[in-house]
Amino acid sequence: MQFPNPYALRKEATPRELVVFAASQLQGSENIQQDYFLNFNDECFVIADGLSTMPNGEVAAKLACETAIWGYKHIRQHKYYWLDKKLFMKRIFRSTNLAVWQKRKERGFEEGLATNLLVCMIGAKTYWIGYAGEMYAWLMSGSSIRKLTRDISPYETEKTNTLGFRRLGLIPYYVTEPMKAGDVLLLTTAGCGNYLTPSDVQVGMGRVGNTEEEARAAVQSILDSAATNGSVANETALIIKRVATS
Repeated sequence: MQFPNPYALRKEATPRELVVFAASQLQGSENIQQDYFLNFNDECFVIADGLSTMPNGEVAAKLACETAIWGYKHIRQHKYYWLDKKLFMKRIFRSTNLAVWQKRKERGFEEGLATNLLVCMIGAKTYWIGYAGEMYAWLMSGSSIRKLTRDISPYETEKTNTLGFRRLGLIPYYVTEPMKAGDVLLLTTAGCGNYLTPSDVQVGMGRVGNTEEEARAAVQSILDSAATNGSVANETALIIKRVATS
């Protein structure tokens, strides 16, 4: 598929990228699914994990995903942001946080709502990940697997990490590096990532082939491992593999 740079001078200079991906969820023993995920054009993937410690977590997660995708589609039209992906990511999170924060002013949401969020953009030769709250991401490149997201400190509170608590001041964490053909990303919510051992991650990511069917099997393996290890929470996992470059 094409990953167009809207400011490329020549159409033939635009690289062609091919990715396969799969995503799935488990509800666990929770009464409601408060995870949500969306994909735009196989180039922007978002996962949200609504806070179960507050009401309206499912609303917050859905609103965050929809706003982040809306932000990606519209903000990228501005050259200033398109050429600075870190600034681009910050703008997406700022717009999304404001949307969730503003929601509490509506009738029925006075008690508040909040969500964790991860946004992953796949470019011509690079990935960019921004996240706020307890989210998980790993990169497999060759035989090497690395965790990309940081562990949340016990001294950090929900209010310092998640979307919807304050109008201004949210600063997402950011990570980016090249993504070569054959590289695989695994993205999960806390209900899944908290219950995965390094072996689970290695086995699950190692099952990813070059088809969507193989990617779906790998995602299911990841979810099943977390459930086997004791997760009864909402789980969401997403796998993205760069299959080829031409």
